[in-house]
Amino acid sequence: MMKKTPAIVTILLITAQSVFCQLTLENAAKIDSVAQKLHKEGKFNGGLLVAEGNQIIYENAFGLADRNLNIPNSHEMRFWDASIGKMFTAVLILQLAEEDKLFLTDPISKHLPWFRHELADSISIHQLLSHRSGFQSRIYEEREIAEHDEKSQRSILEHKIAKSDLAFEPGAAFLYSNTGYVLLSEVIMAHLGKDYNAILQEHIFKPLKMNETYWSAPIYGPTMPVYYLEDGNAFLPADELDFTGPGGEKTTLRDLHKFMLAVGTDQLISKKSWALAFKAHSLPEEAKSQWGPHQSPYGYGFSLIDLPYASNEIDATVSHGGAGKGTSSYALRFLEKNRIVILWNNEYKNPMLFELYMVLSELSK
Repeated sequence: MMKKTPAIVTILLITAQSVFCQLTLENAAKIDSVAQKLHKEGKFNGGLLVAEGNQIIYENAFGLADRNLNIPNSHEMRFWDASIGKMFTAVLILQLAEEDKLFLTDPISKHLPWFRHELADSISIHQLLSHRSGFQSRIYEEREIAEHDEKSQRSILEHKIAKSDLAFEPGAAFLYSNTGYVLLSEVIMAHLGKDYNAILQEHIFKPLKMNETYWSAPIYGPTMPVYYLEDGNAFLPADELDFTGPGGEKTTLRDLHKFMLAVGTDQLISKKSWALAFKAHSLPEEAKSQWGPHQSPYGYGFSLIDLPYASNEIDATVSHGGAGKGTSSYALRFLEKNRIVILWNNEYKNPMLFELYMVLSELSK
């Protein structure tokens, strides 16, 4: 007769295995050598943080923040998060849903009566969150060609986006859309006030003590690096401004680490709401584009990717990348294991460094 393992022994074995697979401070030197290699190969130019839950295992930065003044990048610098900020927008919407201020099935016409697109009654909050609305991601291009007095966010939405054709019937496919997240921010501001930074501060940043993070329309801000275009010239945004909703926060590695620690927990929103955010609402086979975020399932404000975690172990992650002129970034969390990886570049690179995750998994044997 097979002898049963006592329950307490089973618990201890599971706990030991879990700890054994975690990275430790002893792995920092190896992670640094990999980061150095990626930088020398031209694949990475900026800041990197690797953590196991609260424990930061590694943080450093590579390359120059200012090539003219020969100022190096620092892991303490703020960076422009670009589309990483879609995670924040999704959280704000889910908070409103928990307060019964909206339902995810609501048409956007219910909350934005001034937005008179012919299909506004057919496009739901759910479809905007999951990139299934049919809106193309042309809002930045529309601003570039708009007349000077028509460049405001509301003007672009009312006079350009409201008159645009959809790429498909709402709900029929998957197409990543900055436009959809700008509309979500308008829904948020309709309920919580017009100062989007104040909303973020009150509902996300201050509760998590993200003291170095803020949203602003200008691309640049204090303690930030210069962003360099592919031709080597600095990106000078001049009149370019960010929209609210699709990203644009200025943050740090450590502040974003605080947010990723809260992801999936009972902070900010309920476990039930997190489960909705992490459900695969849009799939790669439905995508109308092969570009980056369409290559993995998408929930509400999160990409859902299975990645190597430890030797012979693939685990689920939740994440979001960001990319813009002269920048790219990525924030990722292994959902069940609490490993967090955050990086940013001040020139455009592919922010999804699969090689890095392979090495981290090899170190977790």
